[in-house]
Amino acid sequence: MKIFGYQDQRNMYLMELLKSDYFIEGIQSATDVSVETSAVLLWVWHADKIPPHIGISTNGHYFSLKANGKDEMIPVSKITETIAKKKIKTLCFELSDSIALESIQDSFAFYSSTVPNKITCLKPINEALDLQASRKLTDLLSTLYAQNRIVKVLGFNIDSNFAGIRQYEIEDIHSRLKLLKDKFE
Repeated sequence: MKIFGYQDQRNMYLMELLKSDYFIEGIQSATDVSVETSAVLLWVWHADKIPPHIGISTNGHYFSLKANGKDEMIPVSKITETIAKKKIKTLCFELSDSIALESIQDSFAFYSSTVPNKITCLKPINEALDLQASRKLTDLLSTLYAQNRIVKVLGFNIDSNFAGIRQYEIEDIHSRLKLLKDKFE
């Protein structure tokens, strides 16, 4: 049995960091800070996976476009319960935006589910945030940070070894969507 020392742990952390496409600083533990459910929140599910999944909420209601349909008007309390119960590594970005619940509903109304090679979970979120079409989460985060729209970042089940959003390509998104679509058909 190998026992890891400080230097081994540091090297493992640095290797993980090098695999990361997007390092996120200042993540606060969601157990230490309350979630401002009335705010506009960008949810990044499975933040440690390739690719992660993205949803959005405002005024306590969550929306997400998925391979098997969509979540609409789900109470944020149900979302946080699911994250805690299943121990899903999730990031929650509180945005400075003020978006009416109806605007988010309108953005999601046009879509019934994701479509491989066409529509990802990011599509209605880009529309709700009035952004150009970001193709990946890292594009979206870069834009939001550049526009100073991120107020704080909360982490659910995020430990000290979390090194950021891992590198992935557009093809990884569509491969995952196809796999999920085939699973649900």
